[in-house]
Amino acid sequence: MSNKKHITELHSEINEWKSKVDFVKDELKTFQGQLATVSAQNTAQEIKIKVGHFESVFIRQDEVNDELSHELRISDNALGEKVKGNPAGDRVLFDDHSDLRDKIVVFEKIWQENKDEFKRFLAETL
Repeated sequence: MSNKKHITELHSEINEWKSKVDFVKDELKTFQGQLATVSAQNTAQEIKIKVGHFESVFIRQDEVNDELSHELRISDNALGEKVKGNPAGDRVLFDDHSDLRDKIVVFEKIWQENKDEFKRFLAETL
């Protein structure tokens, strides 16, 4: 059984998720700057290895941000097309985008874990 929602609710959720992805993008830029500072101030091999780890994590996170932003734009555009193709589209209930919601939950969980790990690393090196 799939849940049905009003298109304005679906659109609002997508906009909220876009904002979350944009916020992570901003946080990521800040963290990359902090990582560059740590790297420049530390020459210890152990620190350089951890810097390399976080560089990889941040590169992948940036890729995930881009992929998710793209998917959110596509989903939002698809909603717009559904309304265009249906004169009563603004009053009809549509299938919920639960798969996308699940992706956002995982996205937030993984980002929080990576962020916590990075903050612990910063606390150890500063």
